[in-house]
Amino acid sequence: MIVLIWGAVLLVSVYTFAFAVTIWKKKNKAGAIVISFLTLTILILPYFTYIK
Repeated sequence: MIVLIWGAVLLVSVYTFAFAVTIWKKKNKAGAIVISFLTLTILILPYFTYIK
């Protein structure tokens, strides 16, 4: 079950980070930074809520 959770988390975080890169290339640096922090939150939060 834990592998399934981390697999879903990784898929969502990779997609979100790719979106941040796309926004960065469109010269919206503030939005890209915020979405990068969102990606970090997506990676960290499941550890505290589901796994720990």
